[in-house]
Amino acid sequence: MMATRDRVEQVMNEPKNTQTLLDGWISREELWACTTCNACVEACPLNIDPLDIIQQIRQYLVMEESAAPASLNTMMNNVENNAAPWAYPQADRGLWTTEN
Repeated sequence: MMATRDRVEQVMNEPKNTQTLLDGWISREELWACTTCNACVEACPLNIDPLDIIQQIRQYLVMEESAAPASLNTMMNNVENNAAPWAYPQADRGLWTTEN
């Protein structure tokens, strides 16, 4: 959140600066490290919703740049192909009940 504030202040003071919020102020590693637990929203005394900013940047990365972590891409492919995040077809999901 502090990086976002610093970027807004920079844009107001130096409108010709080309440093972007993503990769300039917030790294992609920091962005994907967030567990979206909502603690930052609950703790913010100003009722700012930093989780919304994080989710919007993530959405931009996935939808516009196709730049999601490999584990997320695997999960999305499994959901598309198997209707679940696991790499097993629906017909095989109950097989564990018959194993000894």
